[in-house]
Amino acid sequence: MLRERTPHVFCLPEEHGGTGSSSGPTAVGVLAALRAGARAVFGDDGMKGRKVVISGYGSVGAHLAGALSAQGAEVVVSDVDERRLAAAREQGLTLVQPEKVHGIEADVLIPAAVGGVFGPANNQLTEDTVADDLAARGVLWIPDFVASAGGVVYTLGREKENLKHAEALTRVEALGKTTQGILDAASANGTTPLAEADALAEARLTSGAGPRTPSPREPRTAA
Repeated sequence: MLRERTPHVFCLPEEHGGTGSSSGPTAVGVLAALRAGARAVFGDDGMKGRKVVISGYGSVGAHLAGALSAQGAEVVVSDVDERRLAAAREQGLTLVQPEKVHGIEADVLIPAAVGGVFGPANNQLTEDTVADDLAARGVLWIPDFVASAGGVVYTLGREKENLKHAEALTRVEALGKTTQGILDAASANGTTPLAEADALAEARLTSGAGPRTPSPREPRTAA
């Protein structure tokens, strides 16, 4: 077992001293970020009557689909795995083929499958400049490393800081406030959420080291 060689291994099954899968907390964080995004776009965070497309019905996507359906959203899901589609069908969800999922008109798109798109997939945009393209098209994009941070926040809180379940989930829910701050800053500064998220990350990493370096995506003021 890898854990026998290094302590830097997380999400082991509970019977082996870990907290298990981080999919649930990841979904909680995505929902918290989504509420902040909905308030910015729609004026409120209610999902009732909203059409939500989820690309990927895996461990995180399934959590999101269930939660959003319970809130009254019209949820459409897609996956390349027929077994997952069968599970989604049993839940009464609307299904669509993967090659058509990005062409559906919807209020919210949550890419939760392969990366190189955007959302809680495990990487950023195909290129950072896509953030500017999305903004120019009036699409509000929440950076993936913010939206999908819940699993990391929860797991480290539990396994490194020995927080209780409720305490760790409270930290995950705080991603909503973090997202709101990023979106507010992007609106006020005329930048993108990606630029502000990068700036926030740099400020936290260099805390106490003096003024931060502006993001490459931010306009620089001449001296």
